[in-house]
Formats: sequence, C-alpha cells, structure tokens
Amino acid sequence: MRRLFGNKQLFFLFASNLIVLFVGMGLFPLLPLYATEFGATRTVIGIYYAVVYAASVLGTIATGWLAQRVSPKNLFVAAGIMGVAALALLGQATALWQVVLFTAAIWFAGAITIPLVGVFTGLVADGDNRGKSFTLMYLAFPLGAVFGGTTVGQLVGWQGYSVMFTALAAVWAILPAVGLLGLRDERFSHLASSAEKKTEESAPLGRTFYLLLLAFLLSATAVNIGRLGTSLSMQTLNFSASAVASTATVSGLVTIPVAILIGALADRLGHKRLLTAGYLLAAGGALLLVTATQLWQFWLAATLMLVAFITNLSMASAFATSILEAKALSRGLPMINAMDSVASIASFASAGFVMDTLGATPMYLTAAGLAVIAVVQLSQLGGSRFHSIVSFKIRKAVNRVAGKPAFREGEIPVSH
Repeated sequence: MRRLFGNKQLFFLFASNLIVLFVGMGLFPLLPLYATEFGATRTVIGIYYAVVYAASVLGTIATGWLAQRVSPKNLFVAAGIMGVAALALLGQATALWQVVLFTAAIWFAGAITIPLVGVFTGLVADGDNRGKSFTLMYLAFPLGAVFGGTTVGQLVGWQGYSVMFTALAAVWAILPAVGLLGLRDERFSHLASSAEKKTEESAPLGRTFYLLLLAFLLSATAVNIGRLGTSLSMQTLNFSASAVASTATVSGLVTIPVAILIGALADRLGHKRLLTAGYLLAAGGALLLVTATQLWQFWLAATLMLVAFITNLSMASAFATSILEAKALSRGLPMINAMDSVASIASFASAGFVMDTLGATPMYLTAAGLAVIAVVQLSQLGGSRFHSIVSFKIRKAVNRVAGKPAFREGEIPVSH
C-alpha cells in the first residue's frame, strides 16, 4: 500500500472515493428512518431507494456522455459542487418528495464521481499492481462505513438530522478542491479528438466482458437486497437509529483488514477466484438474515454483505481492466458501476413490497439463489481463453529468463 500511495494521483483518487463513500455509506442505513419521519411505509421506502439508484444509473450514463464534451476533471468538480448543494438542502426538507429529490441528486453526483475515479485509476495504475490499485480505491467502502456510520449516528443522536446533513455537506465540499488542486495528471483533462472518440466507440468489449457483467448484475442484486433488508428487518424489530447505524460501523471495521488482504491476494490468486468467494459470501449473508433477530447477527450479515460488495466491485473492475483494450476502458468500467445501480433499482423497488406482502424469508432466499447462479455464470468465463492465458504467462516467464521485457509494448496482462 505504501508503494501505491507513493503515486500522489492514486492518493487523491482514493481520498475522493473515501469522501463520497463516507457520506453514502453513512447515510444508507439511516435514510429509511429519516423517510419514516415524513410518513413513508416500507413499500414507499423501497420505491424511494429505487428512485435514488435510478438517478445513480443516470449519473453513470451521463458520465460517459459528458466526459466526451467537457473536461473530465471539470466534470469531477461540477459533481462535487452539486453534491454540496443537495446535502445542504436535504437537511432542510419539509416533505417526502423533497427528501427523494435531494437524495437522488446526491447519488447522481456520486455516480459521476466514482466512475471517473475508476477511469482515472485505470489510466495511472501500474499494470503489475492493477488489482491492488483498484482494491485500494474500494478500501474506501469499509473506511467510509466506519467513519460515516459512526459520525452520522452520533450527529443524529446529538443534534438531529439537520445538523448532520450540514456537516456532511461540509465534508463533500472537499471534492471540488481536490479536483481543482490535486488531480494534476494531464490525462484527466484530456479531450479526445473525433478520430479517438470513433476508435474508442468501436473498440470491442467482447463476450467475456458481457458474461462478467451478467454475473456481476446477479451478485449485485443479491448484495443490495441484503443491504436494504438489514435496515428494514432491524426497523421491523424496533432497533434504535444508533443500533441501525452501528451495522455500518462494525461491518466497516471488520472489512478494512479483509479489503487489505484482498488487495494483497488479488494479483496472486486471480480476480476470478476472489469474485467467486465474494458471491458465496453474499449468499451466506442473505441466508443469515433469514433467522437474524439479535444485533450481533445483523452485524455479521452486514459484514458479509460489505465484504462481498467490495470484492465484487474491485475485482470486477480489475478483471475488466485486464480483459479490455485500453481504449475500451472508458466504456467498460462505467458499465460495471451502472450494473450495480441497475441491480440496486431492481432489488430496492421489490424489497419493501415483498417484505410487506410475502415476508422477509422469500426475499432473502431469492437473494441467496441469485448469488449462487452468479457463481455458476462466473465459471463460464474460462472457456476458450484458457489456452491463450496459459501461453501468455509462459511467454512472460520465458521473456524474463531471457532478460527481455515481460510484455510487448501495448500488451495488457490478463488475470483470472
């Protein structure tokens, strides 16, 4: 990690991710409680979250469209300013529609920022440490959960929601400053020429990438059902706001060393193996929620879901970076973030309704089943690529013994 932080651009990118996730992970478990103050039922809360993550999808789509028309760095700064305004207004909301609108604006701004961080990371990450670089970015998830969950819970208990949202707006205000003063790599402000844009649009993503995307969609749906279900189940059991917020804190604390370990193992064990482990953890967390009634059980379930969440995002991004051409990264990586948002919409829109009509058990069993199907889907990613990967690694070893460069110029190492 010290070697990675030696790259100042990676440090600033990590800090940017951490700010967005400090706010998002801190707010996520408490927003259902905030919405109930405006008369929202569990079904309405599910719709509320679906709208919010629909805005996230739009933000991801807008990132690719806007980045071709304005400087990506300026887009990053604009998203920061938008997030500050939305957080400040959310604390002054007087009706549920305002809560939904301002929350959606926050997630829209975050959905622009995080994909840009991913693309910037892909540009500056060392090929030999690509897995570590992306895991570093997603280490911001557990750190954000710990500090965000603790801070948000304490602020609500101490001064109420209004002060809490104002404090979060002040934290988010760091992002525009980072964009203006910290992100100095010329590639971050590069505007592609018409010829380059045409080449990027024609760069194939390939069958392997789309299979990966499908597996990611299934697993992300399972994870998001578990994440929202944890808050809804705790609300049903009359846990306090501080207890609900503690799931973010505890899961984040436990996940931090796990995320570091994932980063250390990513380029040794392979991205595919770690993705499989993440899918299985999601299935285990969903099954645990079927019988959870005690606080420690919700802590454990939230931890399993958060580890699965980080593993899925970081390893899917690293895997995609390995199998895509460099010119296809600006299309491929935002699609992974978009799939997470699509999964969020589907799971959040149905979770509250299913809990109100059928109960929690069918919902959690469905989530576990989706995660298992994702494992099966992921197993299909080997196939015809196996021999090329083996020959690639053999050639790499031979070249090193012969004192030649490990890779030919422009060649991207492939990792499973």
